[in-house]
Amino acid sequence: MKRTLWIAILIALVLATSGCAVGREAATPPMGFYPSEPEFQPAIGAAEVPVAEERAYYSDASAALPENDVERMVIRTADLDLVVPETEQALEQITELAEGLGGYVVSLNTYQYEQGVQGNVTLRIPAESFDAALTQLKALATTVRHETVSGQDVTEEYVDLESRLRHLRAKEDQLLEFLDQAEDTEAVLAVYEQLSATQEEIERVTGRMQYLENQTSLATISVRLTPDALAQPLEVGGWNLPGTVRDAVEALLSAVEFVVKAAIYLVIFVLPVLVMLAAPVVGLILLIRWLVRRRRKARASS
Repeated sequence: MKRTLWIAILIALVLATSGCAVGREAATPPMGFYPSEPEFQPAIGAAEVPVAEERAYYSDASAALPENDVERMVIRTADLDLVVPETEQALEQITELAEGLGGYVVSLNTYQYEQGVQGNVTLRIPAESFDAALTQLKALATTVRHETVSGQDVTEEYVDLESRLRHLRAKEDQLLEFLDQAEDTEAVLAVYEQLSATQEEIERVTGRMQYLENQTSLATISVRLTPDALAQPLEVGGWNLPGTVRDAVEALLSAVEFVVKAAIYLVIFVLPVLVMLAAPVVGLILLIRWLVRRRRKARASS
């Protein structure tokens, strides 16, 4: 009984000292960390990591900020708009290129026109082969109409996540110790609740780290392929019209298609529903008019 009383007093002291640290933690969250640690209401018997460990987490995070010799973690992406001799052949070559570099094709879409096939393909390749892949992709084209290359540096966020994970691991170990020492049922339940929340936070941090590792290890390249026949300007009445005319015609056809589909939807669905809703009202009005006319005729005859 005395041992349980001492454990309860120890946990209460830990709660009192860690309350201030939790307040400071909410005021200054780690930079670049998106998931926030859930807030817990203090409970009798609930355990927290001592304030010294809370302070150690932030000192570790600030001390572990990336220096010049730290390998940068950059998410690299690129968008290409290429004119190729033949879309189907270019798609096959791009697929072979991705597999040859150790990557893969994420998505592939083709659109059939009278003049040829237009396609969109997205591939993931190892980050170290990013520049080589761009060079080989542009070599497939007769014209590079558009090229965009971008990178997002997530080094600082990843370092913050590592520090956060070390803090959560230490907190988990401390809670496990409290769980082993607790003998009272209420104390066990309170510590177990804190432990479950901490382990859930560890899973979120670990998942975010794995996502960043995947995004930085594999670069993403999106390619739009247009055959030469579609890329050539239209010639109408001796005028060389640019390809935007074709886009305008396609937009007009899309608008006509939308109007036709809307009309079909209106006739098949909307009108029957309106008829069903209006039928009782119209029937009631006709019934009232018939009764009024009948009463007038009765009065006239009398």
